[in-house]
Amino acid sequence: MPELSLRFAKPADIDALAALHVAIWRDTYRDLAPAEAFSALDVPRRKIFWQEKFENPAAGQCILLAEVDGQLAGFTLASSSSNPEFGEMAEIKFLYVSGDFKRQGIGKRLINEASRHLAEAGYRSAGLGVVEGNEPAVRFYRALGGKEAGRYTDAGPLWRSRNIIYAWPDITLLTAMS
Repeated sequence: MPELSLRFAKPADIDALAALHVAIWRDTYRDLAPAEAFSALDVPRRKIFWQEKFENPAAGQCILLAEVDGQLAGFTLASSSSNPEFGEMAEIKFLYVSGDFKRQGIGKRLINEASRHLAEAGYRSAGLGVVEGNEPAVRFYRALGGKEAGRYTDAGPLWRSRNIIYAWPDITLLTAMS
């Protein structure tokens, strides 16, 4: 049986993290994002993004990696939110699992551990944005008890995506998952 492990990312992981981020993003948004976004998103651009996260971490920041038998399978980034629609909630900014490892409980483990970290940092609630049309993610977050809590347009660097906020007003709903 494959062995799943979670660990905090470190700067030495940037290259692998950037490559996985681009691969999963392209797979996830292939039918949702415009062509210009695909041509703009590449590994060098994501390496700069991740270097910035390590050099200037947001309040409560947590970058977790999931590995299966030593192979990078997914990641999450969670911290305070700079998006006013989230109010006082912490934000789970990314939760990505490689297609090779979906439906193995990795996403649930990542969100659980990230939420524990956020709770320890003093956050009482958490939320995340899901691009409209990303139905697998919507089903996943609803199954975890997430409730629709608003909508916003992400000004993002790649495209102005329309997003649905899913929220857990009580972060312990996420930290208590097993």
